[in-house]
Amino acid sequence: MIGDLTLGVRLAVGGSRKSWVRLALQGVGIGLGVALLLFAASLPSVLDGRSDRVAGREMVTEGSGPAPLLVERDFLAFRVDYIAGYYLNPRTPDAPVPPGVDRVPGDGEIFVSPALARLLAEPRGELLRPRFPQKVVGTIGQAGLENPNELQFYAGNTKIKDTSTGVHGWGVPHRGGGLDPVLWLLSVVGLVVLLFPVAVFVGVATRLAAAQRDRRLAALRLVGAAASRVRLIASGESLAGALAGLVVGFGIFFAVRPFVDRISIAELSAFPNEVMPTPVLTLTVIVAVPVLAVVTSLVAMRRTIIEPLGVVRDQKPVRRRLWWRLVPVAIGVALLVSQIGTFTRTEKPNQWPVVGGIVLLMLGIPVLLPWLVERVVFLVKGRTPALQLAVRRLQLDSGTAARVVGGVAVVLAGTVTLQMVLAGVEGEVQVREKTKASFNYLTVTAKEGSDANGIAAALEKSRAVTALHRVEVAWGERGGGDWVGVNIGPCAALTKQASIPDCKDGGVYAVRQSTGQPAAQAGDVVTFRHSGAKWTVPAIEVVGPGTGTSDLFVTPAAARGLVPYNSEFLAVLDTSVPDAVEHARNAIADYTWQTHTYFGGGPYDGNEAERVFGVIRRALLTGSLLTLLVAAASLLVVALEQVRERRRPLAVMAASGVPRGTLARSLLWQNALPLAISTVVSLATGIGLGALVIRVFGAEVAFDWAGIGLITGIVVGLTFAVTALTLPSLRRATGALGLRTE
Repeated sequence: MIGDLTLGVRLAVGGSRKSWVRLALQGVGIGLGVALLLFAASLPSVLDGRSDRVAGREMVTEGSGPAPLLVERDFLAFRVDYIAGYYLNPRTPDAPVPPGVDRVPGDGEIFVSPALARLLAEPRGELLRPRFPQKVVGTIGQAGLENPNELQFYAGNTKIKDTSTGVHGWGVPHRGGGLDPVLWLLSVVGLVVLLFPVAVFVGVATRLAAAQRDRRLAALRLVGAAASRVRLIASGESLAGALAGLVVGFGIFFAVRPFVDRISIAELSAFPNEVMPTPVLTLTVIVAVPVLAVVTSLVAMRRTIIEPLGVVRDQKPVRRRLWWRLVPVAIGVALLVSQIGTFTRTEKPNQWPVVGGIVLLMLGIPVLLPWLVERVVFLVKGRTPALQLAVRRLQLDSGTAARVVGGVAVVLAGTVTLQMVLAGVEGEVQVREKTKASFNYLTVTAKEGSDANGIAAALEKSRAVTALHRVEVAWGERGGGDWVGVNIGPCAALTKQASIPDCKDGGVYAVRQSTGQPAAQAGDVVTFRHSGAKWTVPAIEVVGPGTGTSDLFVTPAAARGLVPYNSEFLAVLDTSVPDAVEHARNAIADYTWQTHTYFGGGPYDGNEAERVFGVIRRALLTGSLLTLLVAAASLLVVALEQVRERRRPLAVMAASGVPRGTLARSLLWQNALPLAISTVVSLATGIGLGALVIRVFGAEVAFDWAGIGLITGIVVGLTFAVTALTLPSLRRATGALGLRTE
């Protein structure tokens, strides 16, 4: 057995320059898929390292004796960026040093992350510099950063009082809280959808040069090799291509790996030294790719009779049966349907039925396509010579064409599924409706013990602030465990926070939620979070939309019995001032950690779920684009190899007077017909799969037709671009040298 496999490897790499070209094409096709698998296998290492570093900078607040370090944590918003940091006041010389720096910064000193240092040095960071007047004394190392592009700082400040958080050390055991169930399931769907096409591409690439391989195997039969040995030798040839693909894939992986920290989206970037597949997953890729290549080769030969005088495939064409091709689809639908209704805001559905259902439904695409392409091409009648050539070629061998576009169809179906899931889940993730641009104000919350009057005076002096209102805030719980945010203030302030058409003192206004129902009903009893006092909601008027986290807006005359928790300043901004919100924030820069700001007039601020959803959305769409590029590259490799295999027939037709333009158009038709069929199948599968997954989420089915149309157009464009790139190879194949034979 080892000798036969070795002979197969020698046949794959020896003989002529064509053997090396064939091996190179297989290596590139498989290598692209291997590289993508290796990056996916690196996710556990990246996430574990990130979680460990985040846990390593958690503050240890329990210890014996007075705390040696006082800390105030701060979060600054700057346009679409968020900057997190710590203000430190050491009380003893041996105060614990935060991770990533070699000492505690002194008063007026600051350590910044490399990304924050770049932002402050760039022209776009000009409005941010007033908030960091300290002297930069160094940068934060990897141990103190969640990712390479994180905006983070440690600043020294002796004004921090004893009422601040006392820290005895840094670092707590990692506690894996996990993602929100919606975001978790969205991530699972995305990974399965993006990685499944890789297996299709690997399977297609291993079948390159099948015609040349069959001729070599027939020669082996002629010199006495038994049929069983010939199959082992054929497996050795596929094994050689898989091994070459592993080498190319690892080469691409290590060539791209040093640049992953340059990804502009902070949450998607990673430190290069952490992008390393775990040993178990690495071994899985190394073993699975050759096994898949060998199995694919043997399955392809199951109806091939290799005789000493040639390869026989011209038996009565076996009509492909439909029933067994529908089995994966039926099982996949059943698995996903079984999970409908099991999803809640706190409980995740069973992982494996969801993953298995998605995989089986996507497997149905390459399984169904050969049958469907065969049925359609036998009904098509060629009206032009180019179309006649293409149809006849597809009628003789429709399976190869279906396999070539099958990988692209899987990517298209997966991307359509992602588009639908993203569109449907977005409303579930965003608890509030999108902030409307008409709400143009900055909310400033002063921490307990801060100089509220000084903060108000600083805001009033800012040229970007046209008016300043004070609003009382309370939080309470009503029946059913729902939390309600209550804002108390004059109509001049409340109308800035919600669409209240006719505000009057004595009125109570409830914001309409995304479900269409108000946040509270008249008669509901609200128990306040801090005081424990109870308040019965009076008659309300439903309005909408609103901003921030408030559900009820109460005027002073109706606020009897309400116990406010905190006060906020509502700074109305002058829209004629460019970057008015940043100018207003700079006006209170001296109060650093003593204030928290929220901008209600644009896409600057949002809750954590919205931000994480945005990160996952960008990651999945980026992954879809990368997978489409891998699909296009694999399709190009297969198309070039097809032209090489048909070099002699193409040269004979050209010598017989068939114009090259006709041959080129026939190649276009030969790719376009299966592509059109696969596009219909993939769109139907993607929409159906998306609807099922959304039902598992418990969300309303939504169609992102613009996104679906864009991705479909990209797929069609890539396929036609690949066809155009094969034309130079066609020109060479139709030359006089193509008629040479030995």
